[in-house]
Amino acid sequence: MIWLETRNQADADRRRMAMWGTVISETPEGLHGRVNGEGLYEGGRFWADAIKDTYDDPGRRLAMAKRNLPLPAAFREAAIALRAIIRAKRKLGEPFEAELLELHQLAAIASLAPYDALDITPYARISELDLSPATIGWDALLLLNKTDRALMADVWRAPGQHVSGEAIYPQIRRQGEQAVRHHNDEMLQNALAQVDAMPPPRFAEAPTVQPPRSFWSRLLGL
Repeated sequence: MIWLETRNQADADRRRMAMWGTVISETPEGLHGRVNGEGLYEGGRFWADAIKDTYDDPGRRLAMAKRNLPLPAAFREAAIALRAIIRAKRKLGEPFEAELLELHQLAAIASLAPYDALDITPYARISELDLSPATIGWDALLLLNKTDRALMADVWRAPGQHVSGEAIYPQIRRQGEQAVRHHNDEMLQNALAQVDAMPPPRFAEAPTVQPPRSFWSRLLGL
């Protein structure tokens, strides 16, 4: 399940556990922990490496970036892809406001909270917020660049204010950080339960050390 498909807190918790939950295993060197990593790979490759193959195809790049939201790098990749699509449409004289609006929406979402608090929040809750340009503007959205803002100012009527998403909806960060603390406790308990379930370590018996044989013992074969 990707973040954009999470409908409730249970979805968000399961997804986060599948991605960041720890799997404990025993190796000859001792206990070893690794994160589940579900959702971080595309075709068997780490997504940030796989997305490089889409740089000449903004549509594919955008789709892959959206599958990996709300990772900060995924927001950046999505913005780059949307800018490329907008440039191409403007060059051809085609409508581009839908892509510009999507770029603004992504920037507004990214401004709601840091990664962890956003990641634990179901996207369905985010989709209920009014993140329109008329509500929060664009000048305070850090994902946007100077060209983005100038284009938005040219296309849309000036908003009543330019603020971040967090300034209007501080509860997203506050509730998200609380949920993250609770979920991190659950992941810790899960990891400890894995350790407790392991069989006790088996210690090999130390080899018996024989005293050195004397010269006469070796000579006589004793």
